[in-house]
Amino acid sequence: MHLLRTRPNLLPRGTGLLALTALLSGCSLLSPPVSHQGTVVAQGLNSPQGVYVGSDGTVWIADSGTGGPGTFTTPPDPGSTEPTTVHYGNTARIVRVDPGGTSATVVTLPSLAGAEEAEGASRVAELGGKLYVTSGAWSAGASIAQLPNTAALLRLDGSSVTRVANTWTYEEANDPDKQGGDSHAYGLAAGPDGNLWITDAAANDLLRANPATGALTLVTVFDNLPVANPGPGMPPSAQPVPTGVAFLNDGAAYVSLLPGFPFTPGSSKVVRVASDGSKTDYATGLSMTTDLKAGPDGNLYAAELGQFGEQGPVAGTGSIVRIRAGGIKETVLAGLNTPTSLAFNRRGDAFITVGGAAAPGTGQVLRWDALTSKAALPSSP
Repeated sequence: MHLLRTRPNLLPRGTGLLALTALLSGCSLLSPPVSHQGTVVAQGLNSPQGVYVGSDGTVWIADSGTGGPGTFTTPPDPGSTEPTTVHYGNTARIVRVDPGGTSATVVTLPSLAGAEEAEGASRVAELGGKLYVTSGAWSAGASIAQLPNTAALLRLDGSSVTRVANTWTYEEANDPDKQGGDSHAYGLAAGPDGNLWITDAAANDLLRANPATGALTLVTVFDNLPVANPGPGMPPSAQPVPTGVAFLNDGAAYVSLLPGFPFTPGSSKVVRVASDGSKTDYATGLSMTTDLKAGPDGNLYAAELGQFGEQGPVAGTGSIVRIRAGGIKETVLAGLNTPTSLAFNRRGDAFITVGGAAAPGTGQVLRWDALTSKAALPSSP
């Protein structure tokens, strides 16, 4: 996501998630407790960011890719005089795993690799029997002609895609949060109103897309969140960085917020967005929340990327948290390596992308059977 651009003196926009790969490689890895290893569904992935399970048991995976041979330069970040060279190519992909376990790449999509890590396909959702994908973060210095399927909502049509909407075009024209144009089409869910709902992780807003016309409508903007005890030279607030979006049975949208640097433990939360766009906190005290899904048991489940310590992110500290009515939190899985998304089948089995902020080729999708029936771990908050 443009989520974890973690250089504290720069922090441009959505404070991008995939930069954790570089940080992880420079950290000493601790040995946290592992609650369960899970069953491997797919492996050899490059920072997978999304997983979806169809009614027939087919698993769809959004993979970030590794950039490519094309290049362009971006303007210098604030506080820097050097532009960044971005490498791009169609190395991101949507992977299909059939119920028998056979996997295949269905379509390739743009992947951009800059100073930190690659960003590409983000999330997959289904509406009206069609699959849709959010794809990538916009990068200053590029053009729509170069990257027509970046910062975009796409429809999967067999082995090709059709662009439904471009979130960068909307952001450039409107800039709803008034913090400068930037866009990363990230979270995606089919709404009960027949529209697709998108979290723009870089623009800090929630959008509604008409799948027939591609028209984008602003639902709400998320305000910056205060930073507790900011250090010298640190900003007093962090961008909220909306990630997952999910629906229960009350017609409201529930959105997880990361938020950005310095990734203070307990600073993430889930916000309930009513049909009129008004917002209330639903669950607080989460940490680096990257996704949110409704389980077949009627509860919300959040993926937490992990803890961010003084030396950077601590490997193996990711978790899955069940959020019951009233915002009551229960950790049901712990010891995960940078989980970025989760999905459920009708039985309550969970499919989780791990290694979402790790070295290329190390990403996986793992399955935990009957997760919705699993008791909370003793260390639950």
